[in-house]
Amino acid sequence: MKKLVLVALVLAISGIAGAAVNVPVNGLTGLWTFGADWTAPIVGQPLSGVVGNGNQSVPWVEIGTVANGGLYSNGLGAQMFSADTYVTVNPSFAANGGGSYVNEYTIAFDYAQTDGGSVGGVNGLFQSAWDHIGSSAELFNKKTSEGNFIIGHDSTGWSTATFNATQWHRYMISVDNGNFFRVYVDGVLLLDGTAQGVDGTYSLYIDRFHLLEGDWNWGNDRWGYISTIATWGRALSTSEIGAMGGWIGGAATPTALIVPEPATLAILALGGLLLRRKK
Repeated sequence: MKKLVLVALVLAISGIAGAAVNVPVNGLTGLWTFGADWTAPIVGQPLSGVVGNGNQSVPWVEIGTVANGGLYSNGLGAQMFSADTYVTVNPSFAANGGGSYVNEYTIAFDYAQTDGGSVGGVNGLFQSAWDHIGSSAELFNKKTSEGNFIIGHDSTGWSTATFNATQWHRYMISVDNGNFFRVYVDGVLLLDGTAQGVDGTYSLYIDRFHLLEGDWNWGNDRWGYISTIATWGRALSTSEIGAMGGWIGGAATPTALIVPEPATLAILALGGLLLRRKK
């Protein structure tokens, strides 16, 4: 049975129309959109955490297939509101990159930080700790002036280019510990940071990381909207990330996310599960 699934997996990947599908399926372990049940996955395990005020009617994110562009979208706009809260993601990863933890991965999420905060203030975006409480985030937005923010951390360095974090953006973190730590905003490489150590702080557990948790005790959580989340058990390339785009130039809606047809996604999800169990 496992051999049959793996053969089907190879055929499914080779048969995908790459020109139309812009969400890489190689290594895809999770895909979530905040529908009526905000925890429910399209691919992967349910989300958990403590959320804010529920689904909001905010800009539409189109997620679907070539045949049905809105297949995984919904009338709620696929977003939720969060403030001083967090989302815990089980990415269904396997240890990689030469260590005992996850050292090669990519995380994507759409986010608008509605509360800009004061100049010099930071907002935690991503945290790798086991417990979301008591640890600082590993990636921040930092306000440098009104409407201008940089992204990074003292460990990785900070972006030189600025952007307006109070607008919607598609954030993508592509990591290969020992080689690079990169953050893209709307498909553009904004931070080519200092490479982090294998199995160090920026490695992940196989079954959890946290978004929008910066430890409110330190005053580095801001209000905002979060939308689609996706995870890959490898570091995506600049071209792969560029194809996924984002909220280009402050657009009212982002680049649509096009995934394979449901049957192919199901094969990929099952194949990925079997591959992880074999390791």
